[in-house]
Amino acid sequence: MWFITVIFKNLLRRKVRSILTIVGISIGVAAVVAMTAIAWGFEKSWTRAYTARGTDLAVTKTSSKSPMPVPFDSSILEELRKLPGVRSSSGLLTDFVGIEESPGMILFGWEQDSFLWEHLKLVEGRWPKNGEKAVVLGTVSAELLAKKPGSSVQIDVSEYTVCGIYESAALVENGAVIMTLSEMQKLTDNPGKINFVNLRLEPGVSDEGIDVLKSAIRKGFPGFNAFKASELATNNTGVQVTKAMGWATSIIALVVGAIGMMNTIFMSVFERMQEIGILLAIGWRKSRILRMILFESLVLSFIGGILGSVLGYTAVRCLEETAMLRGKLEGDLSPQLFGMAFLIALGLGILGGLYPAWRGSRMPPGSALRYQ
Repeated sequence: MWFITVIFKNLLRRKVRSILTIVGISIGVAAVVAMTAIAWGFEKSWTRAYTARGTDLAVTKTSSKSPMPVPFDSSILEELRKLPGVRSSSGLLTDFVGIEESPGMILFGWEQDSFLWEHLKLVEGRWPKNGEKAVVLGTVSAELLAKKPGSSVQIDVSEYTVCGIYESAALVENGAVIMTLSEMQKLTDNPGKINFVNLRLEPGVSDEGIDVLKSAIRKGFPGFNAFKASELATNNTGVQVTKAMGWATSIIALVVGAIGMMNTIFMSVFERMQEIGILLAIGWRKSRILRMILFESLVLSFIGGILGSVLGYTAVRCLEETAMLRGKLEGDLSPQLFGMAFLIALGLGILGGLYPAWRGSRMPPGSALRYQ
């Protein structure tokens, strides 16, 4: 108890420096929490969307791993349906567009009679029909656009009627707009084209069978590739860029926090040279001095970890509610994420405090007592 009291007295003796160190650590941890939660959430949201649709494999152009792959001819659908193990296939066209006051929304074009519609729950109105300039809105997009069945909505230079409101298990679909594939092809000037194929396989197809089918698609359809739902999100360039940016930002913030931690502990050691010399002279072991100094560093990093986790959580929740990201972003604020954040914070404490603690514990008692 006395050991802990001494440590806290030493930290409080340098309040401003300790607070600045905690702030630096908390910013680094907050960056880790926020950026990682966004990247993980983005990946899980798209995985959930494909899982909810009952999609076993998604086929796209190999060269187009971007969030919205380039369109290709829909004639590939008939060929894919003939592959062994494939029960049904559905082509879709997807784009990201600004709609009225919204800076950007995901726009889907789905075949009218495909299995893609089965997982959606119609809340109000009805589904659109082929040849009809109509759309259905997710519950989030309907709220953002302030639309209801019967309202008109302008997309690009065309005006469409909102014929229904739907709800999905996936947030990215709740924040989207859906029309029939034929209307989407007219709107985007892509007649007879799609940019995704969703395949539903026969029940009982094993993982090995899926791998064989993926290989057959790569060999039989040059320039195309097939991904499982989880693989599609992982291989998406948007997800990869989000992860890379998140880790780059986090590493910079963590390096700054570690340097601040080391500076604070070093200054603490130099200011207490005589005190350390007295402790060594009365019989304290060097290992005990090392533990005391290192524990100060861990206390600062622990407090910074708590504040950083709260700050990161708050940042993600605020971002989720902004007009630009609402309905598109769902942060994955899981216990694993906060556990990782605390381990990083404690790692910062060890990294920033180990060398100063080692230097402090290795001082000769005589030299420390004479230090001014």
